Amino acid sequence: MGRVPPQKASKSAPKADASEKAKSGDRDWLTTAELATKIGWREHALRDALRGKDLPGVRRTSFGYHIDASALEEIKTTLGAPPPKGNASKRV
Repeated sequence: MGRVPPQKASKSAPKADASEKAKSGDRDWLTTAELATKIGWREHALRDALRGKDLPGVRRTSFGYHIDASALEEIKTTLGAPPPKGNASKRV
């Protein structure tokens, strides 16, 4: 049996510090969580409302939704009032 060569060092970048992971304040787009907070919706209800719709300023990506901050008011008026919150105690 031949000798196994030593493994090469990993070429991946070192892990980011917590400060680097913080979201940049200068972005011009929002996550669904940020949009939900701004318009008073729950995130899951908002994702359900966005699914299958072609709203201006909302783009589906492989990681979720990319929402232009400039389209906030238009999205808010298009979606309307948030749906009522379910009451888990009523479920049987």
